[in-house]
Amino acid sequence: MPANKKHLEASAWQRVLKITAGLVGGFLISITFHLFLMYFFPSPPIYTTMYVTGYVLWAILFVLAFLADNGYKIWLIYIGLILMFYLPYLIAPLHT
Repeated sequence: MPANKKHLEASAWQRVLKITAGLVGGFLISITFHLFLMYFFPSPPIYTTMYVTGYVLWAILFVLAFLADNGYKIWLIYIGLILMFYLPYLIAPLHT
């Protein structure tokens, strides 16, 4: 049985924006989130659990991208989160 047309995305461009936000943006958020944690906490335990938590976080962000009404808004939110999580590396060099 085909999907109800009222639940499908009308614009192909919005569909592309949501798919790329889910794939690329979700991946970058999950990576920068774990980098953010590694900046403040010891990195070996975070690096070890990143295999599982990174995938779970990416999957959640992928689904959230399709729940958004506008592809531009979800990209704006995802880029803001990426910059926020990467901010410690942009402001100060990594302390060794």
